[in-house]
Amino acid sequence: MENASKALIMAGSILIAILVIGLLVFGYSQLSETEQIRSDADATDKLADYMRQFEQFNRTLYGSELLSLANLQEDYNTSETREDLGYDRIEITVYTKGIVNSQYFTQGNHTLESIAEDQKNIESAIGNYEKTNRTYKNRSVKYYSQKTYREIAIDFGMDPPSNMLDYDIQANYLLKNSTTSKLLSEIQQYTNLTTIYNEFRTGKRFRCTEIEYNNQNGRINLMHYEEI
Repeated sequence: MENASKALIMAGSILIAILVIGLLVFGYSQLSETEQIRSDADATDKLADYMRQFEQFNRTLYGSELLSLANLQEDYNTSETREDLGYDRIEITVYTKGIVNSQYFTQGNHTLESIAEDQKNIESAIGNYEKTNRTYKNRSVKYYSQKTYREIAIDFGMDPPSNMLDYDIQANYLLKNSTTSKLLSEIQQYTNLTTIYNEFRTGKRFRCTEIEYNNQNGRINLMHYEEI
């Protein structure tokens, strides 16, 4: 009788333990599901915020704003959240009329990624002329681009007459010296690059002429801009 009683107590303890474990597993499952729902909701809200930002670019933009849009596009298209939820990449194309004598931002239809690549390349090219580790007295081409020909000549140990015009200083002093002649050439190249970049950023305007949405989720999947 005593053994039977102990067996019943043991069986009851085991049953209670099983019930407790079951409740813990159920509670953890519910908690995990709740966290997943919350995580999915946060991800959806994040992508919705992206969409609101894209919608703000559905207008006429300056070139500088177009470059900002390129950064937003890259952030969105490389987002793990977008991939996890299975949303489409956003494709953005641009037609630009081009800039005279420029290898950057050329005429024709381009992806916005290629426009951003041009930005990266021209900024790199400009940056090279702004470095001081060149052959011009440890000063940058940018530094000398802000100087007069007389100031450049004096800096390189030349002594043009006080009444000599800049044009004559260039012809009779700077262009006859190999170092300053090269410097003048690089100043011209640097000036051309900055002019091209500034023209695109502040002188070019682009109208959004087309925008497409995904039929299933209503998200933007295509935008097209035309230079005006």
